[in-house]
Amino acid sequence: MNNEQKDILAFFDIDAQDLYESFGQRTVQRGLTYHNKGQVIELRDLQLADQSTSDFVATGIVKGSNAQVYETRVLISNGYRGLELSSNCSCPVGYNCKHGIAVFFTFGGMIQKAAAGDIPDDLKEEAEDQAIEQWFESLKDLDKLESSGIQSTEAALQEKKGITHHVVYILEYYQGQYNQEEGLSVKPVKARVLKKGGYGQIYGLSSYDISPYSYNNHLYYDHRDEEIVEYLEHLNSVNYDRIHQYILKGEVGSLMLKQILRTGRCFWESQKTAPLSYAEPRTIELEWTEDDGYCMPRLFTEPAFQHLFHVNDVFYVDKKNAQMGTAKHAHLTNNQLFAMLSVPPVPVKKAKAFSKKLLTEMPEVDFPLPEKLEVEVKDIEGVAPIFCLTIQAMDQEEVYPDWVHAPSQKVTLVRLHFDYAGQSVKPHLLTSLDKTLRIQLKDNVRYRIQRELPKEQEALSRMQAEGLKPVESRNPNLGITDYVLSGQQDNSEQNILRWATFFEETVAQLQAEGWQVKFAEDFTFSLDTIDDWHAEIEESEDNQWFEMNLGFELNGQRMNLLPMLVQLLKENPDKQALHENLKNKPHQLFKIDDAQWVKIPTTRILQILDTIIELYDTDTLSDGSLKYSKYAALHLNELLNDPSMRWKGADELRVLNNKLRDFDGIQPAELPKGLHAELRDYQKLGLDWLQFLRQYQFNGVLADDMGLGKTLQILSNLLLEKEQGRAEHPNLVIAPTSLMSNWKNEAKRFTPALKVLVLQGAKRKEHVEKIPDYDVVLTTYPLMIRDKDIYKEQNFHYLVLDEAQAIKNAKSKTTQIIYELKAQHRVCVTGTPMENHLGEIWSMYHFLMPGYLGAHDRFTRLFRTPIEKNGDHDRGKQLQTRIRPFLLRRTKELVATELPDKTEIVRTVSITGKQRDLYETVRVAMDKKVRDAVSEKGFARSQIMILDALLKLRQVCCDPQLVKLDKARKVKSSAKMELLMTLVSEMVSEGRKILIFSQFTSMLSIIEKALKKEKISTTKLTGQTRKREEAIAAFQEGDARVFLISLKAGGVGLNLTAADTVIHYDPWWNPAVEKQATDRAYRIGQDKPVFVYKLLTEETVEEKILQMQERKQALAEGLYGEKQADKSSLDQSDLLELLKPLDE
Repeated sequence: MNNEQKDILAFFDIDAQDLYESFGQRTVQRGLTYHNKGQVIELRDLQLADQSTSDFVATGIVKGSNAQVYETRVLISNGYRGLELSSNCSCPVGYNCKHGIAVFFTFGGMIQKAAAGDIPDDLKEEAEDQAIEQWFESLKDLDKLESSGIQSTEAALQEKKGITHHVVYILEYYQGQYNQEEGLSVKPVKARVLKKGGYGQIYGLSSYDISPYSYNNHLYYDHRDEEIVEYLEHLNSVNYDRIHQYILKGEVGSLMLKQILRTGRCFWESQKTAPLSYAEPRTIELEWTEDDGYCMPRLFTEPAFQHLFHVNDVFYVDKKNAQMGTAKHAHLTNNQLFAMLSVPPVPVKKAKAFSKKLLTEMPEVDFPLPEKLEVEVKDIEGVAPIFCLTIQAMDQEEVYPDWVHAPSQKVTLVRLHFDYAGQSVKPHLLTSLDKTLRIQLKDNVRYRIQRELPKEQEALSRMQAEGLKPVESRNPNLGITDYVLSGQQDNSEQNILRWATFFEETVAQLQAEGWQVKFAEDFTFSLDTIDDWHAEIEESEDNQWFEMNLGFELNGQRMNLLPMLVQLLKENPDKQALHENLKNKPHQLFKIDDAQWVKIPTTRILQILDTIIELYDTDTLSDGSLKYSKYAALHLNELLNDPSMRWKGADELRVLNNKLRDFDGIQPAELPKGLHAELRDYQKLGLDWLQFLRQYQFNGVLADDMGLGKTLQILSNLLLEKEQGRAEHPNLVIAPTSLMSNWKNEAKRFTPALKVLVLQGAKRKEHVEKIPDYDVVLTTYPLMIRDKDIYKEQNFHYLVLDEAQAIKNAKSKTTQIIYELKAQHRVCVTGTPMENHLGEIWSMYHFLMPGYLGAHDRFTRLFRTPIEKNGDHDRGKQLQTRIRPFLLRRTKELVATELPDKTEIVRTVSITGKQRDLYETVRVAMDKKVRDAVSEKGFARSQIMILDALLKLRQVCCDPQLVKLDKARKVKSSAKMELLMTLVSEMVSEGRKILIFSQFTSMLSIIEKALKKEKISTTKLTGQTRKREEAIAAFQEGDARVFLISLKAGGVGLNLTAADTVIHYDPWWNPAVEKQATDRAYRIGQDKPVFVYKLLTEETVEEKILQMQERKQALAEGLYGEKQADKSSLDQSDLLELLKPLDE
């Protein structure tokens, strides 16, 4: 802030710190930048401050950062800390913004100079001119003020005994915040009656206080008060210390004020003054006075008044005589009278120009002017009016500014006026025949026209008879003069035909009757019939996209019909209703431009309408052509085979459609020779289906239930592609981080012939150049954003998305990047293709086959909204029909006869980042401690140290929160926990009931908290559980989807046959103990296949424990089994194996 700006603050006595607190320091600095750059482009409503009050109000127009223009109003007012600055603005911030700062300092500099006497004369004159022009503008709205009324009542006062308070009314001048509202207000209160007479303390009053339900017997009021307070509560009010202040406006306010005055308990500003009496009306006189070079209107009465308020009537306040009543002028309406109070000072040198304009605006009113004018008067009498029409077109935005408009929409207006001897007179609403005299000023002549109102009424009635009505517009330049077609105002087919009839028939008839009809120079209208049209399809170079053109010739020019058909469909979303409508009429009208329309036989439109509906999407229109993918072209089959259509192009499209037309079922695929697994029948069918998609250039979703071998089916397909020589490029698999090791291990186990490259970890980019040398590249969703440039440059044979619900959000950055990857074939793998809504299905299919389900907005409109919100079963079947060929889903129940009674699955996950660093830190520290202890005490006497080392490592693998170390508290993520939440969420969505076992009760608490956050119902059984039976019943018979069980508390003795899934969160040394836990679900009475999952962190102590379960089961039993004496069977070689570092 420079010295000049500091001086401006000092001039207004505003502290810079207060300004920063109100607006924020950053806002102030940015506002000063706007001020310094001159972005305040216009100054309005400059009101020089009254130095006695230091009030200052100003409005400015500010150019924003994006060329937006904002109107900003600043106010300096007295606050509790002195002068305070505030602003409101049309910008999105709205209040105390940078634009307010800019306007303040711009105006502030001017006012500072004005106070010093050096304000430029031209700026001062501009401010004067603006004030006068704004006043004249306000005159146009005088007749548009709205009001509402009630019936007044009269009643005599009722005396009561034991009264301590009266209902009284206090009137005062009200000025709202930012001076936006001012006028007369009233505060109805309870006033204490003083023994010496008069009133003392006042209290807030509500309608309840004077209702029949109130037991306040010490308050005086009558039925008028009940009515007054009831109606006041419908007016705008402000609340000060529980006392309501109501702003009196309109007819309701005027009638209530009269009622209040009649009570005799009405006061001006204070209840301690004399009550106001409702006095006789007074006649107001108007005169112009001159002072210091300015003319000002003065309103006065005898006796004099101190205040004048415009409620609905005009009221005066005579404080000296304690009187209040209505005031009237002999020639001015109340609105005009009060407008005269707001006339700005008129410079004497401009008094003549002001007087001329005032006489022009209000020629029929006779009242004094600042400067007397010599005006000629001419009377026009006994002249019959000539009826005149002018036909023109206006933008719909001008006619109906409050409506939401179609672009470039025009409204045809018929403007009516009457010609009296060359003087144009506008019609009026004729409620009576007493306004026969029309006075208007033209060329300094005041014409007094005696109107023939019965004749004018004939014209008005004729307009209505011809189907026209006065336009209902908020545009101040339109009114009773302007007519439109009755009914809905739009360019509908019906209205165009009505206008065509009006122009061809009605206009001719009116002219024959003597009406004068003129068309505006820019007004044109035509309606032509079209019979011939053309059709063409163009294919892109890669045959992935097509463009379709439909058109006709008009006056030798080729016109595009497609946008017209799309607009027709947009205006008629009900397909069946549109069909019926077209069948019942010979032609359909289409708009060429605002003044040109064509008619096309509906028989030609009906031939292609179904196809256009399938392909319709305004977002796919490009240069007037309908652009669609080869997958959307499936819907063109019927149209392409229509013999009545003459098509150009579409050769590739015809081949694809003929191939589909001759389709005779999915053929069995050859099993890959290098597959090291025996596929079950349903898995073999999955391979057949994947090959079918490849053969027909389609893509799809493999959506089998979890545990049915989706990974194996995909790997089998990739291997078959390699063996048969079709895989010219590597295959890319994108999966969650937790599944990387699973894909790598499955490929190594079942398809060892596939060369697999895992691009994960800090050193992954070192292997990017090797991508073409591998058959399968594995990467993760989180790495897509960072590695997008790597993958966008590659061409892939297959692009496989595992857990493809990861792209359910079509707007996410990761999803957008995946959409752009190049691959010949695409497959989504997920057990939950839809988790929340159908939009997720769209995102998946948009990845697989762009355009097949249309654009997102169209899909939402045609499918998602009708199905999800309206329960439209027909639309649901239509969507199912589209999706079914490209989605293969088998549930466990469907293939249960081929599954063993129990399926065991090992799921591994790699620990990364801070969790990996923590594991290494603990391992290195414990390795040294154990080696030192064994060296010092011997192996047998070091068991406590050994157990502690292994415990901490296993806890790190489960969740760092289990480890009681300061460094562990800083590690917030757990790879295994993320894997568990992914598995459980998918399983619960499939309706499965799950047992989760862990030896760590604190781990169960962590899992429980996470599940509750996801709103998954749980129950828990540990050694601390007192109500075991209730916990078991909640799972077996209740709504709990997950049962958390500690091995020690629930590993044996329970019958939990409601479960169909068992998850061992952490491996137990003794496989027999795990088997016993599993048998809680897998036992007699179980009627569902049981899936058992073991979760392991890769290349850690957990994976080594699993290996040792097979190799040294006795060792594990000795260390953690029931026989404590056998712990010494753990030898040093085993210990060193457990404490080995992670592989890099």
